[in-house]
Amino acid sequence: MPDFRVGERIELTEQNFPLREGKTEPPGYLTESDLISLMERNGIGTDASIPAHINNICERNYVQIAQGRRLVPTQLGTVLVQGYYRIDADLVLPLVRSSIEKQCDLIAKGSADKASVVAASLAAFERKFQYFVANVDRMDTLFEASFSPLTAGGKPWCKCPRTHRFLQLIQSRPMRLYNKLTEEVHSLPQGGNLKLLTRTCPTPGCGFELSAYVIGVGKDSRGYPLCPGCYNMPQPEWGLSHAPGKGITLECPHPDGCPVVQAFTVCDDEETGGVFMLDPSSAAPNWRLVSSRSNFVISFPGDIVKKMTVLNQTHPDNPSHHMVQIDFHPGKAPPPLSPENPSHRCFVLEDEAVQGLMDVKSSSNRVFG
Repeated sequence: MPDFRVGERIELTEQNFPLREGKTEPPGYLTESDLISLMERNGIGTDASIPAHINNICERNYVQIAQGRRLVPTQLGTVLVQGYYRIDADLVLPLVRSSIEKQCDLIAKGSADKASVVAASLAAFERKFQYFVANVDRMDTLFEASFSPLTAGGKPWCKCPRTHRFLQLIQSRPMRLYNKLTEEVHSLPQGGNLKLLTRTCPTPGCGFELSAYVIGVGKDSRGYPLCPGCYNMPQPEWGLSHAPGKGITLECPHPDGCPVVQAFTVCDDEETGGVFMLDPSSAAPNWRLVSSRSNFVISFPGDIVKKMTVLNQTHPDNPSHHMVQIDFHPGKAPPPLSPENPSHRCFVLEDEAVQGLMDVKSSSNRVFG
């Protein structure tokens, strides 16, 4: 484009200004290195804290890492920034953070008083917090326009033992249970399906209805007992457990010491250090035991075994081993039992007849969602 002088008249012709058809394009998303450079330029963070800041926005699902290490804002991150900006732009602009970082540098150099800087910063953020709370409806409006309420995609699942209201099962990732009355959200293990059971949690003071957490499909699947209450509030004496709702869960979601697991436990799994339990999702003709810490499955022939039940009676030498009652189809009891024997109670690791029925194999680790 030529240089112009104030007051100059220009004839607009195709020769002077040739027309070119095209479209403007938005700039590309920032890479991690771009963001680090901008943070350093604006005085946000230090060499030690900048990586932690970037990791936090990824962990909180405000951005996702795309090809080329580019940071792509999620819908949640975008709406959150828009909401903060509508209420108080200082909460998202770098000015406040940069100012505090500069004050910290002055403290380090002995040019500013630490107590005065801390008091001024706290007073400023207290005012901002009070203003934000008074205007939070602006944020609510944005979220309601961008996100469906949890109840929109849920279906009634199990009752909350405190409110006696049905919890809504939200099956979109991350799968969770939602209480419409209290607005509580209960995390669930990710990667499997749920099947509601007709049993209540045996943990004293819990009272949640149990579900089966099922991994895989059909005969190649395996299931574990799941209590939403115990899953979200594991007790230290139960042993190590997964952080609720984190990552894909391909084993029992409860520690082996949890009463939920113990109610289904048949014997130890010495190879993995876990236990074998009756699969709560199994039924005729596919009764099976599953390992709590691997994909090992012990199945029983459906034309022989009619039903399996874990009893309360435990082994005198090993309290983690429970007696099992096995009901047979008429005339199908295995030797050395009488063929006409309708049922048999035993500890499976010590019983010759039952061990002859076992078929050990690995099951599917196929995940859902």
